[in-house]
Amino acid sequence: MPGKGLKPSIISYNSSINEYCKKGRVEEAWHLFLEVPRKGLDCDVVTYSIILQGLFRADRCADGLKLFKEMHAQQLIPDVVTYNTLLNGLCMNRQIVEAFSFLHIMEEQGVYPDITTDSTLIHGLCKDGKLEIARDLFNSLPCKGLQPDVQLYTIIIGSLCQEGHVEETKCLLAEMEKSGCAPNTVTYNGCIQGLLKRKLLAEAKALLDEMHRRGFSPDSTTVSLFINQPQDEGLR
Repeated sequence: MPGKGLKPSIISYNSSINEYCKKGRVEEAWHLFLEVPRKGLDCDVVTYSIILQGLFRADRCADGLKLFKEMHAQQLIPDVVTYNTLLNGLCMNRQIVEAFSFLHIMEEQGVYPDITTDSTLIHGLCKDGKLEIARDLFNSLPCKGLQPDVQLYTIIIGSLCQEGHVEETKCLLAEMEKSGCAPNTVTYNGCIQGLLKRKLLAEAKALLDEMHRRGFSPDSTTVSLFINQPQDEGLR
């Protein structure tokens, strides 16, 4: 706890608040957050980013939005980390329209989106079934000078597979290789699971063979989906 034998600082408070949030103990984190001004200290951008993440993880979206607005009242300028935290919280709660509204505010304030910003929005769009918009945003990354990482490729490829876009998936897998961003076990499992859910068994088996050739193993969900296919169509 801050102040145990030492004069507390905002750094020590941030550390303690973060520990509580990571453990899901948001109420205790919140009490510490409220204690900061009573100790004659000022919350900084890091403090707000930490507690925002904790609130959103606890499904307290309204409280998170209220706190973000309070941040402005305290004359604190959110940085890209704070905005990414806010956007992620909104996307997790399927508030995509609000997330894009804050993206515009972010840009108007001169805070430039990074690859995490776009990854967050693309993930939220895919989760909300808005694959077309997610695809457009993904395709716009090179124009912004941003390079997708393996996690972002995995998100968009997995969503394409779930919608049965096999050829586009193959193109993106090839693009990954060309850009030096090799698919990993999560990429392959996500692809195969999406294909199996669409009953695209031949395509799923072909990808499973490629996965094995690369030294990766299917996870329990992938194995279970194969096993549950009709006897004449599943794994032999």
